[in-house]
Amino acid sequence: MKTFGVGKRFLRLSGALCAVDGLLTAALGRRYVRLWRFGADTSPYAWALDWLSDRPGWLLRAAGLAQAGLGLTLLGSAPVSVPAFYGASAGEYQKIETIWREWFYTDGHRALDQAITEYLPLNGDVLDLACGTGANLARILDMGLPYGSYTGVDLTEQMLAQARTKGSGHETIRFRRMDLQTDALPGGPYDLVISTWAFEHLSDPASVVDKAWQVLRPGGYMVLLFEISTDFCWGKVVDRILRFFSARHVPEGVWRGFPGLVEMTRYRGAFGDIGLFVLHKPVEEA
Repeated sequence: MKTFGVGKRFLRLSGALCAVDGLLTAALGRRYVRLWRFGADTSPYAWALDWLSDRPGWLLRAAGLAQAGLGLTLLGSAPVSVPAFYGASAGEYQKIETIWREWFYTDGHRALDQAITEYLPLNGDVLDLACGTGANLARILDMGLPYGSYTGVDLTEQMLAQARTKGSGHETIRFRRMDLQTDALPGGPYDLVISTWAFEHLSDPASVVDKAWQVLRPGGYMVLLFEISTDFCWGKVVDRILRFFSARHVPEGVWRGFPGLVEMTRYRGAFGDIGLFVLHKPVEEA
């Protein structure tokens, strides 16, 4: 087991170095290759760099992209588990979430705020799937929305510890540690089920939606935000990066099957596309 751990660390280090070196070669071409030129002119090392510098620029950049692809493949073969990644980043995650919201996906998060405001009824009960550090709770509190109760569930205790600080002093706010894929959802029924940046990490998002559907009150809504598949080449590169974090873009064939889907809006960003989904449970299902 220990040897396997060392092997994964080696793959991650090799993959990261390979990907970074390849991307820099693809971006800078000969200028980057020449940065590594040092030592005696007659050494095999110097001869190899001179030979590379004489190659056509397009060939160097293409080789850099291929090298970066190899690096990303190595990273994807030794992924970091979800609890390990979020446990290690919990202390700084609020900063990461702020950058994501204000720099990369501003329109998507603005639409999310609007959807939560629109679909949370007066004194409504809220269930937050994979609540993380409580970003959605902070949204509700900051916007002064008249919620009745809030229940946040997450797999990582370190993230929940951060979330509890946002809910301290509120008797109607509670948190539970649980695995969305295997554990039963708590209580219910809920008027609003929300989840952001979580479905990418689920091996079977549809089954989690089905479970949430069962605890959603008839007439209630689900508002979901997550990364989705795209046909653009850059999206495919990002998908390889996501594999290192035990994540993937959710394919259209999955979210098209969500029950009660009434609205889907796509937002483009620096790291691929995200989708904002609204699901509505008819009153007739009571």
